[in-house]
Amino acid sequence: MRGSVVIPSRNGLELLRRHLPRLTGEAPGWEVIVVDDASSDGTCEAGPAEFPGVRFARREGPPGFCHSVNLGMSLAGGDILLLLNNDVSPRKGAVAELVQALESAPDSVYAAVPVITRPGMQDEGGMRTGFRRGLAVTGPEEHGVPYPSGACSLFRRSHWETLGGLAVEFAPIYWEDADLGVRAACAGLSMTRAPLSIWDHEHAATMGGGPASRRLRERNRFIFMERHCSTPFMRFRSAAWMPLHLLLSLSRGRTEFVTGWLDYLAWRRSRGKVGR
Repeated sequence: MRGSVVIPSRNGLELLRRHLPRLTGEAPGWEVIVVDDASSDGTCEAGPAEFPGVRFARREGPPGFCHSVNLGMSLAGGDILLLLNNDVSPRKGAVAELVQALESAPDSVYAAVPVITRPGMQDEGGMRTGFRRGLAVTGPEEHGVPYPSGACSLFRRSHWETLGGLAVEFAPIYWEDADLGVRAACAGLSMTRAPLSIWDHEHAATMGGGPASRRLRERNRFIFMERHCSTPFMRFRSAAWMPLHLLLSLSRGRTEFVTGWLDYLAWRRSRGKVGR
């Protein structure tokens, strides 16, 4: 099977310099596409000369991880598609182990997810999403829906296209991978893990972890809930818990939860939606 790697990158030229050589060394013969998400650091100008054989495609407009990924996947020619952040690189044998996990899985498996290490977290690839006290949550939980990591996941092209790629409602970034996992589960598809495939993730090297980033995560949490709080009971629990969550967030100085919720309400108004 022919493999393609799609790497969305915004102002990530230095990250590509650190991580791309390890990838190309582990994936000889793979098509590699870097989608430059309207960068201002000269990625598309310097990249082709520094990384011969890597295809650079520039995307214009407001930044959007989902848009860049979807564009890259549409340009890719592979039967299997590796989504990879620009701050992630493989350890020895990681690519081969990931491919083996997907190719040996049943046809109903849409993605294989490796072990993804990052500071302070043992395995980012083992995340699940669920609902707790009326809120959508993600974490290495025993229960909930597993989802492919936006940092590094290998997809069967046929399933990627059936699912329609990443939902653009989450632009510029966050929660789109959890949304994809829930949509796949609802379609009767499953994912598999590749425990012998290990990748290292700098994490948040592009977006950072400051207040603006946390606020965006909260806004997209509520967008995710709008898409997946599918029963009247779930919607009732969400509405019943919200006053307490808002009060606790303010009392603890977690203003990004409140501002993210307000941003979500503004997003709804911009789309002509009212109520919850």
